[in-house]
Amino acid sequence: MNTERSTSAGTPRRKRKGPGRPAAGESLTPHEVAAAALQLIASEGESALTMRRLGELLGVKAMALYNHFADKEAIVDAVASMVFAGMPLPPAKGPWKSRIKSICFEVRALALKQPNVFRVAMTRHIPPEKSLPHIAAALSAFADAGLSPAAQVVAYQTVRLYVRAHCLWEIEELRVHRISDSADAARAASQYPSVSAAVNLIFAPDPERQFEAGLELILRGLQNK
Repeated sequence: MNTERSTSAGTPRRKRKGPGRPAAGESLTPHEVAAAALQLIASEGESALTMRRLGELLGVKAMALYNHFADKEAIVDAVASMVFAGMPLPPAKGPWKSRIKSICFEVRALALKQPNVFRVAMTRHIPPEKSLPHIAAALSAFADAGLSPAAQVVAYQTVRLYVRAHCLWEIEELRVHRISDSADAARAASQYPSVSAAVNLIFAPDPERQFEAGLELILRGLQNK
């Protein structure tokens, strides 16, 4: 029996494919599941990601997702891997500081463009496999700076934590609690001369300039080691 409905002209009418839904007869792939999860996280945050919600977006029952992933955490790991896979690597050669800055600026760009995705990609307990090329690129740059293997790891962790902390400060604190009335801040800081002299830079900083200046300070210190 032909289960497809026909139009008045006798032409079969196929069931339309809804947004994010596979066409009839097509099976999902792990990539499609992770891509849908990434979009959900980007728009609504990680808390919105549930197996049931993801299944609804993909047009399948939640249990079907377990054919591809053991659990939700495995899906989030796949999302993090997908994010790192999409980040360009710095040149293999060239000034070591420029290569490190290239990695750092890409991470900040991700944080500003997709803060929900940044939180997921940068807060996994175990670095996803796709992040290893970026780690290797950073260690190679630090090696070209003349650092020993042990010092390369310390430098990598120091820069990684700085970039992560700055980005979280920028997207979670600065955007919400930025003090717009510098006059109030100046009055409150009047009894602390050193603070008062830099009150605008402290309470209403230029985040891009602050990011670059802090990173340059760290890299300059590493250069002298």
